[in-house]
Amino acid sequence: MEHESETGRPSDEGGRRRDPLEELQARIEAAIEEIRPKVKRAFEELDSRVDAAVDELRPKVDAKMREARPRMEQFVADIQPRIDEMLRRMQTKLEELRQDLESRARRGPASEEPTTPGAGDTTTTPEPGEPTV
Repeated sequence: MEHESETGRPSDEGGRRRDPLEELQARIEAAIEEIRPKVKRAFEELDSRVDAAVDELRPKVDAKMREARPRMEQFVADIQPRIDEMLRRMQTKLEELRQDLESRARRGPASEEPTTPGAGDTTTTPEPGEPTV
């Protein structure tokens, strides 16, 4: 006589119950093994088609690059003087800033001056040409 399992299905003969998850896993693995060669062939075919398409397009791409090269070279030749001038201006400005920092450093360290009112000994009078705070 068959006994029903918790799911309402008859149990296996011999008192051993079948695990539905194990059975499903085994069926999935078998299905994967069945389609694996087909998937591999499809990928190989796709790979060869992509290689053929790249081989077909390469001469066109190379021709377009050769066609565009003179225009790119002309663009660079046109823009190079502007870039050089901008670089010269930036270098001049950096040199001015460096000189300003050096002149400030020669005047003395900023830590000698109080940062907040009442933090130092006494207030000092600014040197001629220095802004008053």
